[in-house]
Amino acid sequence: MATYFWGGIFCDREAARFRKVTDSARELLYLALPADAERLVLDQRLAQETYVLWDLIHDRTHSRGDLPFDPFMIKQRMPFWMYALEELRCDLSTFRETVVLDEEGDPLAKYIRYAILFDRLFRFPITGNRVRNYDGLGGQIMFAHLHKTAALQWTDNRLTFDWEKVTPAVIELCEQVEALYHDGINRSRLAQWIAAYEFVKSLVPPHPGSTWAKGADQLPTAGELKAVVNLVLDDEFPLNVFYETLNRKLADVVASTKGIAA
Repeated sequence: MATYFWGGIFCDREAARFRKVTDSARELLYLALPADAERLVLDQRLAQETYVLWDLIHDRTHSRGDLPFDPFMIKQRMPFWMYALEELRCDLSTFRETVVLDEEGDPLAKYIRYAILFDRLFRFPITGNRVRNYDGLGGQIMFAHLHKTAALQWTDNRLTFDWEKVTPAVIELCEQVEALYHDGINRSRLAQWIAAYEFVKSLVPPHPGSTWAKGADQLPTAGELKAVVNLVLDDEFPLNVFYETLNRKLADVVASTKGIAA
């Protein structure tokens, strides 16, 4: 009987979507891709194999590490940035793990890093609407951190990466999220939600009309937890000007990838 791997499902279409959106984004942003990244964008088979390994490591990570809650968050109602951080944590951990795999000679490791980087930065934030879009927020967090650390720059409508800084910056972000999780074990659920909000807020500015952004003193903390969840705006962390531009230019490309498999 064949072994069932959830992580290997739909990787053909995910790889195809990645290739099309990344190719359009690099043209729009005048982004010069390294040779390995270029190879990944051009080769569907390579991209598909890369996505299978990425997903397998990602899914395993949901049950690894310091976990202040059910790692799969099944049927738990909580602010959507908690889901964003969990999915991002797994991708960041996968990214870091590829450094080890690289040292061990795994041929796909370097491609996984490009796949995580470009899918998180280009496709995820502008896919779907803005209603509690936790995958989109994860991409916004990564973009903000890389921009803050000068690992990427968007100047004169051109996107550039300082490739020597990218890997250390992503690993640094991974460690920051893991520290948030580690400390969360000693917090109440609400305290962890607030700490996580402050972490996200430090990178991605919240909506000007947000009650959460005003601080814990403005939240109904004495009542049931659903009362504070109900105050979360549908678009609690709006897109920045970079993503507003990207969305205007690439929305049709993203929409065209629905159902694509090669």
